[in-house]
Amino acid sequence: MPESSKMETPDNNDAVVPRRDSGPPIEDHRPLLPTVDSEFIPPAHTPFPPKPSAWYTEIAHLLRIPTLRFCFTVFFIAPIALVAKGFVYQHASESFGWEMSTTTWLRVSQAIGASLVTLFALPTLNALLRRRGLRAQQLDLGVLRGSLLIGAAGFAVLWQAKVSWVLVLALFICGLSEAIQPTNQGLATSLITKEYNARLFTTVAALETVGKLVGGPFQSVLFSIGRREGHGSLGVNFLASSGIFASLFVLALVVRVVRVKR
Repeated sequence: MPESSKMETPDNNDAVVPRRDSGPPIEDHRPLLPTVDSEFIPPAHTPFPPKPSAWYTEIAHLLRIPTLRFCFTVFFIAPIALVAKGFVYQHASESFGWEMSTTTWLRVSQAIGASLVTLFALPTLNALLRRRGLRAQQLDLGVLRGSLLIGAAGFAVLWQAKVSWVLVLALFICGLSEAIQPTNQGLATSLITKEYNARLFTTVAALETVGKLVGGPFQSVLFSIGRREGHGSLGVNFLASSGIFASLFVLALVVRVVRVKR
């Protein structure tokens, strides 16, 4: 082969090899993805929240307070007695010959009593007693005692009502006892610190719901006593409600307010 046809190749030492890092840098806009085995490791100083305590532990801690045990008792038993108000309208229709449309006046009477105590009596009493330096816990406990006594009297009058106007008066007195639940809730809230509020409200809701579920069949059985064709109920359920409120009133007389410790 002639020498002119041979391709002259440069010596290896003289060969020009392009550098990989030559030229302007190429920016990579792809997102940085973690590897499969990567895990987030928090710094050593990151505080982790403490493990929440169990619900039964918190309830057991709340039940150590005698006054709060009384409040839980009221939350459960008071709805059982208050269910009796739902049978008043049927009682008025059967025993007094009222038409069901006429029993609306009983609701009006009860609503007037509830409005008077919640809109006028309680705010006025609260302002007067606070001026005398009475603590909120003592105020709630005093109003609760009075409301329980009024409830006992109202259902007793309802049981003994023989004429229509006494029945209307009894519902008005029962309406005055509407402060039982709000004052009891205010008393219970004042006995604990803020970290127990959520557990308190869920427990209260459960107790009231169970009380209403128990109170319905209980009051229905008592209301059926004495009912027969041509004769209305004897109103034993109203007497039972009066006894329940009277028992809670006696129990409230020995209650003392003690706040939970952290």
